Amino acid sequence: MANKLAQEIEKILSEAVGEFIAKATVKKNCELIGCTPETLTAAHLPELAEKIDKSVSFFSGKEVGSSLAEKIRALKV
Repeated sequence: MANKLAQEIEKILSEAVGEFIAKATVKKNCELIGCTPETLTAAHLPELAEKIDKSVSFFSGKEVGSSLAEKIRALKV
């Protein structure tokens, strides 16, 4: 089960891409930066936000990707 931080990111993404895609996006992008949704920490946020920006932008457009990445970067842990 994803930790609180990963769950918060899933919630942010769900608004734009739906719950199923949000969970898959968090899982895959965590893997790309060398962690899992269970081990995600605040230190991972900048790199994770960049990866999510690119993957969401590909499917939903640059504006959506950039907006979501900013919300992720702004999370308070």
